Amino acid sequence: MKSQFSQITLDTLLLGWFLVVLGREPFFVFSFAPSSPQHHHASYQKGDSSLIRPIGKDSNHMRLFMADPKQDLTGKVVAQRYIYRFAPTKSTVTSRFTLEERQYYTVAQDRSLEAFGDKCFIFRDAEASDDGVDPPEESLKKNGMPRVYTRLGKVLYKVNDLKEGDEEEEGVGGSVWESSYAMALYCMENPDVFTGKGIEVGSGVGVGGILSAIGAGLASSKSDASSSSNGPLKYQSIEDIANTPLENNNNDDYQEENKKSTAPVPIDLTKIIMTDSHEPLLNTCLDNLAAASFPVSKAEVALLDWNRRLPNDMKNNFDFIIGCDCAYYFPLVNPLARTVAYGLKSSPYDRKNNEQIVRGKFLHIGPRHRESIDDLRRKLARGYRMNTRMKDIVLERIDLVPLIIDSMENVDAQMKEEVEGETGGYVEYQNMETTNYSVLVGYHNEDYDGFNGDYFFPAETGKEGSYGDSAQELDYGTETM
Repeated sequence: MKSQFSQITLDTLLLGWFLVVLGREPFFVFSFAPSSPQHHHASYQKGDSSLIRPIGKDSNHMRLFMADPKQDLTGKVVAQRYIYRFAPTKSTVTSRFTLEERQYYTVAQDRSLEAFGDKCFIFRDAEASDDGVDPPEESLKKNGMPRVYTRLGKVLYKVNDLKEGDEEEEGVGGSVWESSYAMALYCMENPDVFTGKGIEVGSGVGVGGILSAIGAGLASSKSDASSSSNGPLKYQSIEDIANTPLENNNNDDYQEENKKSTAPVPIDLTKIIMTDSHEPLLNTCLDNLAAASFPVSKAEVALLDWNRRLPNDMKNNFDFIIGCDCAYYFPLVNPLARTVAYGLKSSPYDRKNNEQIVRGKFLHIGPRHRESIDDLRRKLARGYRMNTRMKDIVLERIDLVPLIIDSMENVDAQMKEEVEGETGGYVEYQNMETTNYSVLVGYHNEDYDGFNGDYFFPAETGKEGSYGDSAQELDYGTETM
C-alpha cells in the first residue's frame, strides 16, 4: 500500500512562522507523519534541498518542490531514498551491513510525480574506512546550517519491485513496517536463523521474510544462488500447495523471470513457508517471491489462522518460526503464542553430552514501546513453559536527499559511481531518526517431547496461574542471544 500522509502538525507550523517573524529562515524538517504504524514519511530540509510530498489525499500522486523552481526536470526520474542500519553506538546488536529502500518517480512538467514501479531494496556492504577518501568539505545551506553526510557501502544485491497491499481492503498486513528491515539486518548478523524448515507468521505481502532470507544468504559463507536449469518454474499456490506440478506453468513472463539467477539464500535453508490469514495478501506475496527471484524449491505460501488449532501435520514440525511485529495488540498474544508453541520442534536434553539441543527457535522483532511484546514473552514462558530471551536493538533511518537521474537505464551506473566515484560514497542526508526494537527469542523446555503439549503446557491444563511465579520459571535472563 502507498503510504497515507497526514497534515503537518500545528506545532511545526507555529515554529516556522515564529522563525519567519524573527527574520530567520526556519531550519527544521517538515515531517508528514504516517497514519498507519511505521510507514515512511517524506521529509526535507528547508533551504536548498528537495521535497517530495503527496498531492491532496492520494499518496500515489506526489509533487517535487525544489529550491530552484526554474530547473527543468521534465522526463527525469526522482528516487526517494532511505538508509536503514543499526545505530553503531546505541544498539546492542551492530552490523556492517545497511539496507536501502527506494521508490522511483517520473517527473511531469508541473513537477507532479508518478510512482514508477514498486519499492526497490538494496543491500549494501560496510562503508570503506581506510581508503583515504575524505568527507566533503564543510559547506552551509542557505539557512546557514551545515550540510550533513553519510557514507554508502558497495551494493551487494538489489531486489526490485516488491509490492505492498491495500491497507483499507487487506488490513495492516498490506503494509511493510520497519520491523521488517530490522529483521533483515538482524538475520544478516545471525544467518543461522534460516536453518532447516520454518515459517513466517503474519507474513502479509512477504517483504520481511523475503528480505531476511536474502540478507542471511548474503551474509552467510554458504548461500544457494545458482541459476535455474530445470525449465519453467512456479511457486506453489495457496489452494494446492502440495500438489501443484512445477512444470505446468506456461506464463511467458514468468518463464523469463526464472531464467535469471535465483536470489542468494542460506544453503542450509530447506524451506520457508510464508503464512497469513488473508488470501489476497498471500497472492501479493507470491508476486513478491517471483520479483525477488527467490529459489522456488525453498518457498511456499499457506493460509494460517492463529485463532484455529494448528493442524496436526504442522505440530512439532518447524526448525524456526519468525515474525515481524506480529504482537501489535493484546488480543493477538494468546493465539500467536499457542501457534508458536505447537509449531516449534522440541528441544530435548542430551544427557550424553550434558546439554540441551535446541531444535526449534522462535524469533520475533517489534517496536520496544509495544507492551504486547512483553505480554507475548510472559505467555510463552508461563503458558507454554518456553525459555525466552529479550534484548533491545536500535534502528536508524537516514533520509537521503532525493536523487535525480536522467532515466532508469542509468540507475546501475549511478549506484556504482556514487560509491566508487569522486565523492567516495558520501551522500547528503536531510534527517535521521532512531527507533528502539525488542528482539524476542524462545525455544522449548527440555521436558516437552513434541507430543505431550496438551498435558505439559499450563495454558492447556488450566494451571498457568501456578506456573511462572519465580524469576527462574519466567526466565527473565539477559544472556546474549
